[in-house]
Amino acid sequence: MENEQRIVELLAETLIKFDQMIDEQKQTNKRLENVERTLSEMETSLVSVDNRLEKVESGVVKLNLQSTENTRAIFKLANEVENIAHLHERVTKLEKAVYK
Repeated sequence: MENEQRIVELLAETLIKFDQMIDEQKQTNKRLENVERTLSEMETSLVSVDNRLEKVESGVVKLNLQSTENTRAIFKLANEVENIAHLHERVTKLEKAVYK
């Protein structure tokens, strides 16, 4: 009889422990679901950031091309300015040669 009582006590303790483990497992599952939801949201955000980065990279390439074109135009303009600056000297030399 005493053994039967001890067995019942042990079974009751085991059931209590199982209930606690089940509760802990439920909490762990809820936390895992939250983590999965957060990861999904982060993945969506990452895709959005990736798309924005591609647009920025494309914009940078366009700006670099425009900058290169502007640099070429500046050099061409500098050459024209230099030619105009030398024009005065050339005219002066011609005038001296013609009106000697």
